[in-house]
Amino acid sequence: GAHQPEYLGLIADDILKHKGRVAITVGAAQPPEAHALAAVLNRALQSSGSAVRYVPEPDPDRPTHVSAIRALADEIDAGAVETLVILGGNPAYDAPADLNLAEKIAHVAVSVRLGQYDDETSRQCTWAVPQAHFLEAWGDAIAWDGTYSVAQPLIAPLYDGRTPGELLALLAGEKQPRAYDQTRRTFAERFGADDLERRWRHALHDGLVEESAPEPSLPAIVTSVDWDAALSNLSEGWEPLREDGDRFELAFYGEKLYDGRFANNAWLQELPGLLTKLTWDNAAVLSPADAQRLHVVQDDLVELEVGGRTLRLPVFVLPGQARGSIALALGYGRRAGGPVAMDAGFDTYRLRTSETMYASTGATLKRLRGTHKLATTQDHHAIQSDVGRKETQHRIPLLIREGTLKQYQADPKFVRHIGHPLPLVDGKPPQPFGDHEFEGKPRWAMAIDLAKCTGCSACVTACQAENNVPVVGREEVINGREMHWIRVDRYFKGDPSDANTLDVRHQPVTCVQCENAPCEQVCPVAATVHDQEGLNVMVYNRCIGTRYCLNNCPYKVRRFNWFFNHHGPSHPRNKDGWFQTKLTAVEKLVFNPEVTVRTRGVMEKCSFCVQRIAAVKIPARNERREIADGEIVTACQQACPADAISFGDLNHGSSRVARQHEHDRAYVMLEDLNIRPRTKYLAGLRNPVHEPAAAHDAGHAAEAHH
Repeated sequence: GAHQPEYLGLIADDILKHKGRVAITVGAAQPPEAHALAAVLNRALQSSGSAVRYVPEPDPDRPTHVSAIRALADEIDAGAVETLVILGGNPAYDAPADLNLAEKIAHVAVSVRLGQYDDETSRQCTWAVPQAHFLEAWGDAIAWDGTYSVAQPLIAPLYDGRTPGELLALLAGEKQPRAYDQTRRTFAERFGADDLERRWRHALHDGLVEESAPEPSLPAIVTSVDWDAALSNLSEGWEPLREDGDRFELAFYGEKLYDGRFANNAWLQELPGLLTKLTWDNAAVLSPADAQRLHVVQDDLVELEVGGRTLRLPVFVLPGQARGSIALALGYGRRAGGPVAMDAGFDTYRLRTSETMYASTGATLKRLRGTHKLATTQDHHAIQSDVGRKETQHRIPLLIREGTLKQYQADPKFVRHIGHPLPLVDGKPPQPFGDHEFEGKPRWAMAIDLAKCTGCSACVTACQAENNVPVVGREEVINGREMHWIRVDRYFKGDPSDANTLDVRHQPVTCVQCENAPCEQVCPVAATVHDQEGLNVMVYNRCIGTRYCLNNCPYKVRRFNWFFNHHGPSHPRNKDGWFQTKLTAVEKLVFNPEVTVRTRGVMEKCSFCVQRIAAVKIPARNERREIADGEIVTACQQACPADAISFGDLNHGSSRVARQHEHDRAYVMLEDLNIRPRTKYLAGLRNPVHEPAAAHDAGHAAEAHH
């Protein structure tokens, strides 16, 4: 009987119009009853067997993870466990808080832990055995659809680690077990000994065994449901959200650190969050309305209490967050596990119990004295005033342009009507210094399709790995000194207090390789120049660190090394008790030997992966052939799961990037500056069920929030 948002009716109408081609999916956080109801709906929509396929559960008798670990805790309490073997995982840190498993593990007479880190669980066990990383071990796996695959190591184990299969075989009495022999033996048992060598080599080549997945099956699905009773069962034990109440829902979610296993990875710690843009921290994410009602602002310390358990952490105010709900990222607040992981963020597992693995209700929030400064990568230079916010809202639609499908069909060139295009002279914008001439040379360029980009930031980390981009730590991020060559800007569109109507947009921004580059015009030592192919490159050994180029870059994509960020006192590894100024032999393996490691006092930026260009260009020249379109792939392009980035030579009119530069949706960000960037964006397209009223100017009419 509660009022339902308007969008639910629109979604239902749209689903009914696409029977057989639509799927209703339910997340892993939902109970089995919700998955069963989704199966009933998919059958009614004629999607079972077409848009939705079912595969048999490979181990249907296995208990759930929660019930299994609860049973283990009960057996330890009863004194029934004399020897405990823990394969991977970190239950002393992430097990449900009500089980108090860390203390119970310490009371077991003999405990053996196979793990990759000296973490919370290893410190509670009698023995800690190094575990081989999956990239340095033989093994096999079964995909979600049942496909069998074989994993082979890329390198020898760095720390003489062992796989779970090797450890179990050793405990069972087998002498010197080898993961290779185990994997091959399992392969033979599964697929037979006939023609084993050929089939084994074929599986290693392909990485999987073709047609090894079981045939999809259609489970027995009831055709009639007592919906009132079903929905009542789903909501049993849950307090309804009240937008003006003093009780909150706590929603637990795993983000970039997953469940905490990647907390010692500095790349991921410094990777900005998808929506919050937080680094090195987590927070109590509140809606603007709740924050205003509770008289708290960002960085304020609060205390959450639920079920007699408390946690102190800072507030982050996020437009679009549901009223009455507080989002808590898992995986932070580690007490062991490496120098990067320790003390980064707050341990939200302390509030999660075996009954509330994904969400909890009835929580209270109390404001405390003091603040905790959060390190975010957005709004570094924003002017926090009414004038500044108004100007920001005016400019955002000029930077990240978009329209609806109907708008595009009615006017394919609608993007050209947004902004202020430059006057043309002989078909080109006037050039006060003349054009760069590179006859017979390629014109490398990039295009980014905003209709495809999801803001996942895979490009950011791929660039960091490829180009030896350093991390700087929490304090330096707060100072605005992060070093990422690519940033993904996030914008909100609509009313920030209304989660039902607010939209979010993402835009990757990197050096756009201006042909009329403002940075080059101010560098006193010619440390940033055009090379013979028109790329805006850095000559590191010329740079004296004036930072004039950074100040003159309108995109703010240049990064300055204030310290020797790869090691030294300012590196985030070097916390209390972990001081280390030299890189170890293993840490040196992180660096790409094809890219210079920059030092203190040097400016750096995106190079269009010039090392990858050279890796293709030199062999092509030796073979006296042209470089094929798509042969050069930048790191960001290679990692993008949505294929939103393209790269190539504009001189090849048939190349993908050349076609995209001429596309009706293509536009230049900050085109009125006449700096002629080699990177163009393709405007985003939306296909809403309910078409909003047409505006006079799609770019200027949309209200946006930074």
